[in-house]
Amino acid sequence: MCGIDCTRCKTFRATVSNDDEMRRDVQAYYREIGIDIEAKDLHCHGCRSDKQMPACAGCPYRKCGKEKGLTHCKECGEYPCGSLQWYTEKYIKPSIGRIIMPG
Repeated sequence: MCGIDCTRCKTFRATVSNDDEMRRDVQAYYREIGIDIEAKDLHCHGCRSDKQMPACAGCPYRKCGKEKGLTHCKECGEYPCGSLQWYTEKYIKPSIGRIIMPG
């Protein structure tokens, strides 16, 4: 929903490939930003799935998009909303190269 390409997300990739080393990398990143998640809990099947990791289970962008019947935030007439801009600046851009593979 928010614009992260799941195929570039280390959490998603670790789930698909069952890669515990990649999960530990993601866990270290989350700890740096104040989110304590056990590596064993880092499983994500994408936000269109009903299986999200604990940190994403209550994602407001996923909830908003589902309520509006969207497949992606870019389909919204309010895109990009202030909240999404804040989230992108605070979390997405700093994580590129760390938990989001560049490309």
